[in-house]
Amino acid sequence: MVGYHITRAIEEYFMRVSPSAGSYPDRHPTVPCSDLPLRRAAAEMGPTRELRGQAIQVLSVILMLGLVSAVWVESDLYRYCAPFLLLQALVTFVRTDERPSIGIMGWLCIAWVVYILLRNAAVFVLTPDMAGGSAEGIYLFPLVYPTLGYAFFLNWQRMPATAWAFLVISLVALLASLEPQTMLSGDRAPLLFHGNPIHASVGAGLIALAAICFGLYLARPGPHHRGLRIGGIALCVIVAGLCFLGIAGAFSKGVWLALLGALPVLFAMVFTERTQLRHWLLLAAVMVAAAIPSVLFYPEISALIAPNIATAVAFVAGATGSGDPLAAVDALIASGNVPFSLHERLMIWMNGWEIWRTNLVLGTGIAWEALWETTSYAGVGYHLMHNGYLEVAVRYGLVGLGFYAVLMVWSLRQAFVCRARGLIPSSALVLYVTATAFFALTMLTNSNNRLAIGESFMLVAAGFGFCCFYRLQLTVEEEEFGSKDANGRADDAY
Repeated sequence: MVGYHITRAIEEYFMRVSPSAGSYPDRHPTVPCSDLPLRRAAAEMGPTRELRGQAIQVLSVILMLGLVSAVWVESDLYRYCAPFLLLQALVTFVRTDERPSIGIMGWLCIAWVVYILLRNAAVFVLTPDMAGGSAEGIYLFPLVYPTLGYAFFLNWQRMPATAWAFLVISLVALLASLEPQTMLSGDRAPLLFHGNPIHASVGAGLIALAAICFGLYLARPGPHHRGLRIGGIALCVIVAGLCFLGIAGAFSKGVWLALLGALPVLFAMVFTERTQLRHWLLLAAVMVAAAIPSVLFYPEISALIAPNIATAVAFVAGATGSGDPLAAVDALIASGNVPFSLHERLMIWMNGWEIWRTNLVLGTGIAWEALWETTSYAGVGYHLMHNGYLEVAVRYGLVGLGFYAVLMVWSLRQAFVCRARGLIPSSALVLYVTATAFFALTMLTNSNNRLAIGESFMLVAAGFGFCCFYRLQLTVEEEEFGSKDANGRADDAY
């Protein structure tokens, strides 16, 4: 299998230069490891079945790429790939004796889904005329977060190969979709393969952050394949630069602001780590790549942002003067001096608030859509809240917001602890934190959590949190085996 041998070649290279991505069971056969169940299954296979095992490993990489495919193409491909990864995890979990615990958070995810099902069932039974809603299934996804995390845990050693393939596919997708002539003409230019340039810009932002962080990963000291490292770093800079160019040309103000918030977080985290000159040279190249489109499209960017800033100033003045923020919003809507997209968002947000305040703690469940017709601006023409937090709040109130906040904080904590123990590279933590910050900021102006790219991101982000949780359990097992130095620790640097 050519694909298998290429994948293994990349994996073996990173095993030599990065113990975190490497195969420590080969050096310490008695120590449990993330893919030990898969290795044992392979060892029990004959030559013919071993080929099947190799094919499964290549297929795992393909499935993980499919899981994140929403950054390139707005489709449901990730939904078709996730079940196969879940199946792999469940089959391995049943066959192995070394089963990790899903912990309190895993049980909380299950309890959340049970609560959602019971609550929605109650609406259907007690008030069937109020039952409605749209994209309600995404709130059941927490059920699979622990299992998907176990799939990542099993496929940990294939992450470098997956990252390489991700960058190559991203480069091809960007080159195939960017239209420089349209950009230079001053019109909004297409980007990637999404039905909406805003959605495409979110995908490009995530690709850019991933490219920067993988560049940091490649910039670590390593004795082998210097040419591969330099080529990979150049690829990362090019991909990030094309993403910034596409985002500027797509005229997505929310994504611009989200990047302005996420990139300083990235630089701050890099600054706190033990970095070398090569890391700062990489970041300098990234900043140049980001500055070029900012200069090229400065007139368009200024023309789009200025009216929104003026609206924000008017809102603050009105809210301060009247002491009533809601009245200030109504006044802005009635004034007609608000940019069109912001004008519609203000009406939608007011509608969402009117629904949410009927039950601040628990929300209105799947009855929210029926209540929409009773709001002040029901004729706005949209039911999409254009704010991811409001999407959750109108349905499940402060309880729902609290659940997702706890899940996010818990996942981030697992990643930080993993990094502190050397179980993941610094670049992985930087990407996880900055991507989370970026996505959280994009949800302030768009309902990205109920789009394909948002569903995919939340699956991967929560799954990674559980993956880190399982790797921490692995460390405890290793300590019980008396092999504290054989736990596949990552390098201190990136």
